[in-house]
Amino acid sequence: MRRSAALLVATTAALATVAAPAIAEPAATDNAGLVARSDVSLDKANRPVRPYGTKGAQTAGQGAEAEEYLGTRFIPVAPRRVLDTRSGLGTNGSTAPVGAGGQIEVQLTDLPAYTLAVVLNVTGTSPTAYTYVTVWEGGAVDRPGVSTLNLVPGDTRANSVTTWVSLDQTVNLYNNAGSTHLIADVAGYYVYDNPGAGFTTPGRYFATGPTRVYDSRNTGGAFYGGESRAIDFSSYGVPSGATAVSLNVTGVDATASTYVTAWPSGSTRPTASSLNVVPGAATPNGVTVALGSDRKVNLYNNAGFVNLIVDITGYYLPTENGGADFYPVNPGRAYDTREPGASGPIPAGQALTLYFVDQGLFPGDSLLLNLTGTEPTANTYVTPYPAGQSRPNTSALNLAPGQTAPNMATVRLGSVNDNGTVYPAHEYYNNAGNTHLVIDVFGIFG
Repeated sequence: MRRSAALLVATTAALATVAAPAIAEPAATDNAGLVARSDVSLDKANRPVRPYGTKGAQTAGQGAEAEEYLGTRFIPVAPRRVLDTRSGLGTNGSTAPVGAGGQIEVQLTDLPAYTLAVVLNVTGTSPTAYTYVTVWEGGAVDRPGVSTLNLVPGDTRANSVTTWVSLDQTVNLYNNAGSTHLIADVAGYYVYDNPGAGFTTPGRYFATGPTRVYDSRNTGGAFYGGESRAIDFSSYGVPSGATAVSLNVTGVDATASTYVTAWPSGSTRPTASSLNVVPGAATPNGVTVALGSDRKVNLYNNAGFVNLIVDITGYYLPTENGGADFYPVNPGRAYDTREPGASGPIPAGQALTLYFVDQGLFPGDSLLLNLTGTEPTANTYVTPYPAGQSRPNTSALNLAPGQTAPNMATVRLGSVNDNGTVYPAHEYYNNAGNTHLVIDVFGIFG
């Protein structure tokens, strides 16, 4: 499906009935406890001109007329560190933390040709104040009104982010308050055409589940310090030839502060981290990881003991048949339960149904979201899933009382029926207590 460069995620008024078929029986708004709609616009208009390029169809060895090709496809890489303010990597040798209101621009090297967006795992460590970090396109582009990472004093926490790169192949990072060290690892690139020899063929995204693939509490027991295990995805719908998987990895029951690294089987463990866990906290992170040729991913625990839980939300496969291309958008806030007139906190055991009124979105598409839980009143978890489908036994966000914590998640759109009109929609289930939820959109798979 081709999309305009000015695609809107939502508009301010209800539009005509979505013509695409639902992927399940649509949920009815009059049957739901909490229902809301998103009125944010993520318009890509007024951006600097970009050489989107063309992608010509080939038929029987003959070149067909090239058409505009605005979607992007994914090239995974083994995690590679590109920024560490503690050592001066990516900062021209400066080892100072990023101060309050501080912004740094990081040059990314060795990007494939036609790179439009990059997947990073961003870690904040040793913050001196409650703060948030925002990551966005490099250069003189205005900072978006969203956050990527939330930190508390002394915390070490990671979150995945997918962001545009500038034409000069840079990204910006901003710290709001106090000072904090920042670390960034590259996990892959979105390109708008095949860069050719020397690179993995770009893959389209195939949404699955979400499905729980592994839980060390049930299989194998806790990981000890220095232990690695291979997780096999071949029995969970990931076909031969798949190049990467989209996962939510959660660490629980840690006995020491530790980090976890996810990387493709058959390769050397990189100097990078995917998840940071402290004792007494359940910590998730949405990660995109390259697969080994055996469709396995390795997980490594650095210190102490920790249980690891793995949920899959999709995979990438180089093909012209099926799947979805990725459309980065200017990050924008889709919904905030704290805003005046909003739904208020999600009660225990209930789900917020959020639907989108844009005609360019369809049930079956997926949205790349940054989910931030705040002001929870109890230890809880949040599960996002397609509206109209059964709630899976997975989670995307784990929260402790009073905590503010984010996590990146790719969530497929189901559908909701509002007075005879079908809209693409998500449900967000809160397990215990009350919690507020902030939902930011970073891109569309469709």
